[in-house]
Order: sequence, then C-alpha cells, then structure tokens
Amino acid sequence: MTEQHESPSRLLTAFSDDELRAIAADIPAQSAVFLAVKLDGSDRIAAAFGRAIAMEVRRAALVAVAELLGTRARVFIGGAANGGVIFDIRQRDASELIRDTAARLSSTVTVSGVGYFIQNNIGVAFPEDSPSSDPADLLQAAIGAIHASVTTGVHIAYAADVSIADLRAEVALAAELASSDDEAFTLHYQPIVKLDTFEVVGYESLLRWTVDGRLRLPGEFLEAAEETSLIVPIGRWGVTQAIRQLGAWRESLSDTDSFFISVNFSSQQLYDRDLTTLVRECLIAEGVPAGALWVEVTERDLISADSPAAQTIRELHDLGCVICVDDLGTGYAALRYMMDQPITVAKIDRSLVDGMEREGVKRRIVEAVCHLSATLDISTVAEGVEHDDQVDLLREIGFTHGQGFLFGKPAPASEITR
Repeated sequence: MTEQHESPSRLLTAFSDDELRAIAADIPAQSAVFLAVKLDGSDRIAAAFGRAIAMEVRRAALVAVAELLGTRARVFIGGAANGGVIFDIRQRDASELIRDTAARLSSTVTVSGVGYFIQNNIGVAFPEDSPSSDPADLLQAAIGAIHASVTTGVHIAYAADVSIADLRAEVALAAELASSDDEAFTLHYQPIVKLDTFEVVGYESLLRWTVDGRLRLPGEFLEAAEETSLIVPIGRWGVTQAIRQLGAWRESLSDTDSFFISVNFSSQQLYDRDLTTLVRECLIAEGVPAGALWVEVTERDLISADSPAAQTIRELHDLGCVICVDDLGTGYAALRYMMDQPITVAKIDRSLVDGMEREGVKRRIVEAVCHLSATLDISTVAEGVEHDDQVDLLREIGFTHGQGFLFGKPAPASEITR
C-alpha cells in the first residue's frame, strides 16, 4: 500500500507502476525529475551478514535520504532500482538535490547499533528524457542511467547519455548468443611470421559468429559475451577447437618444433578454475606440446598479481604454455605485466606500429618497449603490419615477429596452406 503524500519525510513504497503514479500524481510530467538508486549492487552486505540485514540496511539508507530531503522531494523504495527520489524541478534546484542525495548515500547508516556503508549507483532522468508523460517511463530512463553508472564506474549517470534502444539491443544480442549452438561459431586464423625470414611460425585463432548467413566479427559480439557468463563456454569451445586444429596441422608438417597457435583469453575466462585442466586434457588428446599454445591476455584487461585469473596464468605457464600480452601500448600496464606475470611474448598494438616513422614519439615508445622486452628475453610481435616499407623499420627497431594483412588475412583453416 502506498504511503500518503502528507508525510514527505517518510519513506514511500512504489513496487508497482500504479503506486509510482500515485506518488507522482500532483507533479506535472514536464516538471518531474527522477533519481533511481541502486544499493549494494554486488550484494556484499548480504554475502557478509545475510539477506535480512542487507534489506534492513537498504531501507535504512533510503529512510536517511527521506529524512534529509524532507519536503523537498519524495523518496520511495521498490522496483529493480531498489529505490528512488522524485521532485518538481520548478520548485527545487536539481543540482543541489542530486548533490545532497549522493552525499547522504555516501555516508554510513546504522542498523541495530552497527554502522554500514552501502555502495550505491544513481541514475538521473529529466522530463525530456522520457518518451511519454508516464512516470514509469521516466523512472525507466533513470534505471537505464544506473546501468551506465554500473558499467562505467561513474557514481552518478544521466539518462540523456544513455540509449534505451541500445540497451534493449544488447539484451537481444545476449539472448541470441545464448541460443546459438557450436555450429554457429567458427575460427579463422591469421599468420604470425618471423621478420628475418618471413617464415610462418604460427597462427592466431580469431573467433567468428555466423548469424542468418552473415559472418560477424568479434567487435560485434565479443563485448556482449564478456559482459555475461557466455564468454566462458564460448571460450572453452574456442580453445578446444584451436588445439584440435593445431594438432591436425602439426601432423602434416615435418618441422613442427616451433609451430604454434595463439588463443585469446579475457580475464573472465581465466577465472574459470577448470581452464587449466581443459587445456591440459586437450593438449594430451591431440598430442600437442604445451609450448605450442600461446595464451594471449590483453594489456587493457589488467589482471592483478594475486587474483584467481593470475593464478590460472601461472598454472598455464607451469604447464608449459607461452604467455603473451596482447595489444601492448594501448594502456599503462606494460611494466606491471612484465613484472607480475610470466610473460614470454609481447604483441605491440597496431596503433603504435601504424604510421610509425624513422623519428618521432611513436618510434621512441616502441624502441623502449622492444629494448625492455629484449632485456627480459621476451619476443616481440608487431601487429597490423600492412606495407612492405614497414618491415625494414620493424627489423631495425628489433621486432622478432610480425602479424598483419601484409602476411595474410584471417581465414578458415580449410583455406590455409603453409
């Protein structure tokens, strides 16, 4: 039952759209502003002290906001966002009210004599952010902003910066991925060559997804997979298929000592505790030595030295796999990776390789990375090599390997001859 409006400092309830409309009934649609509040999205308090305590803390936090704002706004509990604030922008300064709400939620609340800090995210929607005059639609816009707050790490996000249509497309994409069978996925392979001889010594396996006869590249779906649990089963399928293909190629070659396949892993995949066992079993089944598998982890996906993902990297290294840091130069983690992880290969991102001249900042950065790598006995792969005139410069700088369209575009295994 919705509380009456006569007691604005009390916490109202709005678990249904009708209750929400009742709360906002006397605020014109063109003047209503919503703040959606998500409390303890990670359920840390519930995990530590139990669900009942977590619910009490969430309610106490919203009660504290209601007491602070008093007659300036109406604070309610309920719905996917955990709670929210609604006020009339004609009567209140939006910036001040948003600031006061955020400040109170950033303070501790006391339940049964114990103080708690509850992590929170806030989404803000102004009248122009709603497609209709229905308060439920305006709250939906604010909840969309919460999603942006959670995914970007920004405490307060605004609906004006969020597309509900894009969010719905992301949900649909995740469902489409989940309903795809293994036959919808394929691997393409791009050659990696030694720069001194142009000999193809290995291939990077690259995931492709076919939908309605159209081949989709990783940029169209990989982020959606990585934001959900889908990347784990997809990744397990990918590494299994790559090792199987590596085994088939090695059977047909006479000089297999240095021939390898490189497989990309996100940090979420590396949190899979069964990954090392899967890799070990696949290598044994295909008769492939562990040293023929490169494990690529991108620099942008920084992994702390004491995390379970780092433990998996160490396990794969101990198994004999080659650990490779990918896209080096796109972030600031190069030194951390080289110090904290057992790196054997560094792939320099194409953004540094492309347009690199005889002199200039790019040249000096790449030289420094190559010099450090050589000092640490780390091989270097230049990514995105597309022109003949790049090769002499890359050799001069000290690169040992190259990868790019100059040497071959990604292609299915059936189209590759070594």
